[in-house]
Amino acid sequence: MEFKDFVQILHPIIGGSSSQGAFVKTLFEVIVTEDGQSALDEQSEVTYRSYFNGQTGISRIAKKISPYIETENFVSYIHDFSDETVLSLCDSFREYLPEIDSFNAGRQLADLFLSILKNAAGTKRKSPASSEDDAEPIEAEVVDDDEPSGAAQNDKKMTVIQQQINVIQNGEKNFNLTNNGTMNFNF
Repeated sequence: MEFKDFVQILHPIIGGSSSQGAFVKTLFEVIVTEDGQSALDEQSEVTYRSYFNGQTGISRIAKKISPYIETENFVSYIHDFSDETVLSLCDSFREYLPEIDSFNAGRQLADLFLSILKNAAGTKRKSPASSEDDAEPIEAEVVDDDEPSGAAQNDKKMTVIQQQINVIQNGEKNFNLTNNGTMNFNF
């Protein structure tokens, strides 16, 4: 289960009138000891809302708070709700936690939350796709002739570069060029 799914199931049941961002921050505050609270204070309300919506992954914050997680705090938090609310949580999470009941709901949900945080903390950031795999060849012609560089005929598809560093960028692909003369590129 993804974090966004977890919080989106919890919010209508135990979120009360709190905003999405405030609710997510509350969940983190509950499962983290006081020593880990400073990592939570670094995040903005917008960031917490992005966690709720799944627009931002929780891997960074999960890594920061992982040494400070205390699941017993979360168990107590869940059991502080009314019996009806806990039963509603059981009904909502039964698909993911078949063994959940009103007696073990806090433990089951705390363990699920812990597993979500551990998975997120172990996730590596996506690296950009290798440009070697999808690079398109560019034909270039180096002309060394007697004409001065300004005397060459202008063509819409021709770029004349003189003694400069130039970067031609097409999406994520960059072509870096350093030259000491005149080069003509036909694209």
